[in-house]
Amino acid sequence: RGVNLDPIGKWSKVGLVIYDSSVPIGATPEYLAGHYMLQGGSSMLPCMALAPQQKESVLDLCAAPGGKTSYLGALMRNTGFLLANDAKRDRCRAVVGNLHRLGVTNTTVCNYDGRAFPKVMGGFDRVLVDAPCSGTGVISKDPAVKLSKDGKDIQRCSHIQRELLIAA
Repeated sequence: RGVNLDPIGKWSKVGLVIYDSSVPIGATPEYLAGHYMLQGGSSMLPCMALAPQQKESVLDLCAAPGGKTSYLGALMRNTGFLLANDAKRDRCRAVVGNLHRLGVTNTTVCNYDGRAFPKVMGGFDRVLVDAPCSGTGVISKDPAVKLSKDGKDIQRCSHIQRELLIAA
């Protein structure tokens, strides 16, 4: 299809890096059929570190748009129970769409503020928290981010991240 890609590295058996493509990589028949998910290689690492096992109960506390959730489902071989939560209802639609497209069947999607999640449900074997961030890590790619954030934004984000980790 005119896609130039390579394995992402020795650390992953499934990740690929795309250098260039003559076709829109997010609209190929293979993408639409659920053969792959587009995400940065670094997004795979938290799932690998969490190392979910088959038949476990796993919570993805901040799941949208579902890339990590779908990888967790694959690592669990679609067994056990995977709960994908996101605080923003509209973002849950993306999680549902990606899970359906990718054939992940062991997952339920819910919409709660992750900070209050211990009052909703507990007893998970593992919990993944990819807390919302300030966006400052992409300044090298998007310098406008530097102008859109101030100290209060960073403090607010840090406070929410702390509360999410405590809840987990």
